[in-house]
Amino acid sequence: MTAWQLCDADWNHWPDGLDDAALWPAVAAAGFQGMELGVYRVADELAVERLAHVRELTQVTGMPVAMLLLSLPPDRWPDGALAGSSTALVVDQARATAEVAVDLGLDTIGVWPGADEPHTAPTEVAAGARRVVDAVAPTGVRVALEYKPGTAVATAADAVGLCDAVPGLGVLLDTGHAYAAGEDPAEVVGRLGERLWHVHLGDAAEGNADDDLPVGRLHDFGPFAAALDAAGYAGAATLDLYGAVCAGVATGAQAAAESRTHLLRGRP
Repeated sequence: MTAWQLCDADWNHWPDGLDDAALWPAVAAAGFQGMELGVYRVADELAVERLAHVRELTQVTGMPVAMLLLSLPPDRWPDGALAGSSTALVVDQARATAEVAVDLGLDTIGVWPGADEPHTAPTEVAAGARRVVDAVAPTGVRVALEYKPGTAVATAADAVGLCDAVPGLGVLLDTGHAYAAGEDPAEVVGRLGERLWHVHLGDAAEGNADDDLPVGRLHDFGPFAAALDAAGYAGAATLDLYGAVCAGVATGAQAAAESRTHLLRGRP
């Protein structure tokens, strides 16, 4: 048995138009151990009314919220995320996300600074990340930063360097992003060590960071799962299949089921 929990994400099902009332029991019945919620703006995706409904669904299905991901894409943050003129607003959103995490019993949130472009100075990104970590720290919640090719934090090496510059920051490893960067995710697990605070699961070809293919389409994830086990990783590992679902490769439910089958193949 693994110590980590295999989870689904609500955004994998956004293209199919499923609401929480339909999604929660379906994902629980499919055998997943938790749900990660995507957040663009706390007042929207984490509205008080929605959270009350989610708590009801958690009680009914027994499937909890496993993680919150604050996504900062360029179309919503044209002036940058950790770097740029909108950093103060990003800090506010991160703090508000962390406060919800506390209420949900979570100790970590994910942050994806997609709006920070590759040419952004590392010192500016580090300064913004430090502001986020400092703002969130009083809640007791940790921040795991997601790296992705095509952004200012493009590789595992970039993420490690940022953690060196910002004490208290951890890494969100997305396997699809690692493959797109030409990395071996299993090797990255070892390189990150105790800095690995969250995992996203998806498949991708090198150079195609938005593939978000079902797990196992291009690569055997057995070595990666074994690396998580060997590292003693005990957090959530969440499917991130949005790109494939948007592209019509499969429905969210189909992509999730295919991924789960591959990940559990041959495991006790």
